[in-house]
Amino acid sequence: MDERRQQREAELAAGLGGRSIEGGFDVIVCGAGPAGSTVAGMLAADEDLRVLLLEAGPDDADERVSDPDRWLENLGSERDWGYVTEPGAQIDHRRLPYSMGRGLGGGSSINAGAWSRGHRRDWEDLAAGCADPRWDYRSTLGVYRELETWRGEPDPERRGTAGPMHIQPAQPLHPFFSAMLAGAESAGLDRYDSPNGELAERGSGCAVRDDFAEGGERRSPYRALVAPRRHRRNLTVLTRTLVTRVVFERNRAVGVEAVSEGRPVTFRATREVVLSLGAVQTPKILMQSGIGPARDLESLGIGVLEDLPGVGANLDDHLLFGCVWETGAREMPPPTRAQAVCFWGADGHPESPKFVMYAGAIAFMSPEAEARYGKPESAFTFLLGMRLRSRGSVRLADADPASAPVIETGYFDEPDDLRDAVEAYRFAEEIAHAEAVRPYRGSRAIPGGVSDAEVAAYIRTAATTYWHQCGTARIGIDNNAVVDAELRVRGVENLRVADASVLPRVTSGNTMAPCLVVGHRAAGLIRG
Repeated sequence: MDERRQQREAELAAGLGGRSIEGGFDVIVCGAGPAGSTVAGMLAADEDLRVLLLEAGPDDADERVSDPDRWLENLGSERDWGYVTEPGAQIDHRRLPYSMGRGLGGGSSINAGAWSRGHRRDWEDLAAGCADPRWDYRSTLGVYRELETWRGEPDPERRGTAGPMHIQPAQPLHPFFSAMLAGAESAGLDRYDSPNGELAERGSGCAVRDDFAEGGERRSPYRALVAPRRHRRNLTVLTRTLVTRVVFERNRAVGVEAVSEGRPVTFRATREVVLSLGAVQTPKILMQSGIGPARDLESLGIGVLEDLPGVGANLDDHLLFGCVWETGAREMPPPTRAQAVCFWGADGHPESPKFVMYAGAIAFMSPEAEARYGKPESAFTFLLGMRLRSRGSVRLADADPASAPVIETGYFDEPDDLRDAVEAYRFAEEIAHAEAVRPYRGSRAIPGGVSDAEVAAYIRTAATTYWHQCGTARIGIDNNAVVDAELRVRGVENLRVADASVLPRVTSGNTMAPCLVVGHRAAGLIRG
């Protein structure tokens, strides 16, 4: 038996040349991002489970990955899916670059390195929406304590001390970020020790941000949970393997079709298939497999296995726009470093912040904003993220798996969102004009010192994604929900979704850490 399994694994590593692998694995996990890595890593701890982890992109052996300060260099590279959105009617008909991670670690290998666990209200609302208390804030804290090794001020009620993810306050703290926090306090925000402690239970506040790093190097969920188990004989990891369709027998998922190193291949699973491909690829694969809005699938000639109108709908995100100032006389931090974070504003849920703000020593501007307003040679930007009322969608362009999906963001389709964005810009101005920030601030702001209408025009030109895409296969109990409380795709068997697609709305901060909770929950349900 061992010899046959070794031979099978050797054939897999060699590319497989279009051969169908019959019953080779118990569980197939599609996508090695933060959620998929968590699912595969936790399942592989059980030596009786044969786990296959498939990833479309390359490995993570690159200094641009290991050095978190070089994260911007990955955008537009082979580690980025490089999606482009449809023109947005309310953002000057611009098509936006829509970066998402592609490679071992997924987005956690190319993001800015922030660890943001979500607000208490995010988890309470999710639990209520799927009628399952296992998703509430108290339960989620237990998951985070299990996942974390926390290197900051002790907080045993909320923080773990022996988990695989090494989390610490950003350090050494540059004086610019101390000034930013002082400016935020002068504008009325309370200061907290961490964004993931008491602040995550309040409506607003500011703090030094938390990083996931060890010894100055990025420690992604793939590095923390999968890489240490790569030697196990029950775990197979394949890169450059693009999943194109889930294979069903009647309504039961039994494997996936993929293209591995340019060759078509079918992998079979005896127990489950897990889609952890992200908020664009997951609904794309579901629809290519016949699961989605029946009318859309039929119009493309795709046979309908299960009519689920929520697949690809409800695309949510933090909209991002930059408030840019020329720099003053004081020395600025490295351009990509963001060591402090602010939360504020009401999004209609009790004590649930609408806005999140980081900062960087660059002029972060869209090409259109640069052309219209000019780009300062030396600048800092308050990077404002905003929860939206409006929603977008992901749909298929045609039946060809190689075709790019059609992505519509819906930014500012709800007019009140633009009004709120102007309000957020004014609050960022207040922080920038605080006495503590004055030595770092030059004379010019973009657009600065102008009417609300002119600020709104600037925001339409500057708005883009904060790379926090989610919601396109959301959890719930209503007719538009795609997965149930146990992450099972409705109407079929042995298929789960475990990634940001299942989140009903974007969390109050970055979405990577919540994806680990989703992956942790999926692994526990599969093992159970």
